[in-house]
Amino acid sequence: MGECLLFIVANGTRQGGVLSPYLFTRFVRPLIAAITQSKLGCNIGGSFVNLLADADDMVLLSPSWRAMQALIKLLELFCTKLDIVCNTKNTVCMIFKPKSSDKHITDDFPCFAINGCKLNFVSQFRYLGHMLCNNMTDDDDIRREIKNLFVRTNMI
Repeated sequence: MGECLLFIVANGTRQGGVLSPYLFTRFVRPLIAAITQSKLGCNIGGSFVNLLADADDMVLLSPSWRAMQALIKLLELFCTKLDIVCNTKNTVCMIFKPKSSDKHITDDFPCFAINGCKLNFVSQFRYLGHMLCNNMTDDDDIRREIKNLFVRTNMI
């Protein structure tokens, strides 16, 4: 019989590597499955939508504070099981304001926390290259793209 060799893996996948997103997604598949099958989240046409994921960029969606807290607890549980850590410095919360002001309840919600680290509330953030704003308009993103167009044009 052959010898059993042991080796230590000191690094993960290479940043920007072709296989990195695929391997990461395969690794976190139990986390993705647990969250999407939890039936917590936004009901859109009879389907629950609670997670947007692109490689290691993930967004949790919830219609209420309690449902979001439950999703965060589920996230913490599976991160512990998979031995991964959420980057709480880049993790933020956003409350989308309804278009109709009579449906607006409050802006004052208790903080969410991941592993004891409080998460900041923001009015806008960048996700996959686009600016998302809590007022549900894309005006800031369009202005940013126009500015970038002028910069690129002036370089010619």
